[in-house]
Amino acid sequence: MNEKGSLLRNIRNNIRYYVTGNVGILLLTWFLYAIGNALTIPYFSIYLKMLGANAIDIGLTYSISIIAQLITVIPGGYLTDTLGRRLSIIIGTWLITITSFLMVIAPNWQLLAVFYAINMAAAFYQPALLAILIDSLPRDRYASGILITSILPQIPWLVLPPIGGFLINKYGLLGIRFAYLISSIISTIVAVIRQLAIKETLNNKLSKASLREFLHSYYLLRNIINLPSDLLITYISALIIAIAVMPVNTLLSIYVVYKLGLSTVYWGYLVSISYAAYIIIGIFLMFYVDKYRNKLLISGIIINTVGSAIGLLENAYSTIGYLLLLQIGTQLAMTAIQSKLGSSISIDRRGYGMSMLIVFQLVGQTIGSYVTGELYKVSTGSIFLIPLILSLSSIMMISLYRMKLNR
Repeated sequence: MNEKGSLLRNIRNNIRYYVTGNVGILLLTWFLYAIGNALTIPYFSIYLKMLGANAIDIGLTYSISIIAQLITVIPGGYLTDTLGRRLSIIIGTWLITITSFLMVIAPNWQLLAVFYAINMAAAFYQPALLAILIDSLPRDRYASGILITSILPQIPWLVLPPIGGFLINKYGLLGIRFAYLISSIISTIVAVIRQLAIKETLNNKLSKASLREFLHSYYLLRNIINLPSDLLITYISALIIAIAVMPVNTLLSIYVVYKLGLSTVYWGYLVSISYAAYIIIGIFLMFYVDKYRNKLLISGIIINTVGSAIGLLENAYSTIGYLLLLQIGTQLAMTAIQSKLGSSISIDRRGYGMSMLIVFQLVGQTIGSYVTGELYKVSTGSIFLIPLILSLSSIMMISLYRMKLNR
């Protein structure tokens, strides 16, 4: 009983630590966002298709939208380190809220794609979110803090995706528009909470940003070639992982509904089942990730490799395995990458460092979404083969780099 009581107290103390201050606000607002996202994100490709888009159109929509965010996220890092984390987050959240309402009323897939691209561009404040999270965590809790704020807000994904599928199955286009309306209302609530509750963590922020320095932030990309080798490997790993997960994000729902012949409700259940297992495993790992942080990256990539190989069986059960293992593997790898950057980059340059991470991810997503759309025409199995090849390549790259260090 004493051991059990001690374990429960340890769990309560850890959870309590992460539900206060900025970390708690991020947890709450990410949880609220997840409610709307769980109803809509699994069906965005289907929304496009219902409005007349084909597989190539869908791939291009994702690619163009990611490029739009790429253009804004680079100066977003500059704004994070000058105007501060709080103001960047508030402005970006309100812009996303406005564009979310526009997505509800899109009359055709072309305008839906435009609204989605603007919505993505409004996410320029992502470096501020990552920076304020790291700023608000002690150094020895980076990995667990990143993991728990990634896992707990995903609880709505356990039950809501089938509801989104039901709305589409029963009401068609009207059903998916209603789901997006709910998501937009929730986004409004998030914007209000963040405006009232987020606290600034950057003490030396400037009173105003300089247009010259704002534009100069694009030129700073040249610093990529001068990065220390360990940081460069970290960023390249993020790039490869981003390419590898795009088949899931863009066309897996199309594969399940139109290739396997399953209903949108069934697809919603698949998403919920995978998230349930993902959350349970993530909570268990939370107590170990800080201790084994140096092994998280390679472990996550190996899990991705196994998941992709299982997906090649191309049936409903293998698709569940593929979806689950890619979620777990990708989260472990990204936890390792973000905690590594948090440890290596000073607080006054953290916005820039996190924007660089997002740049690499967005470039990877752009490449991945386009390649996925093109290869899916040739073979539906490409959505499993792409991440398998990339995961094996990542393992080889990291192994060669570590061998070089040990010489």
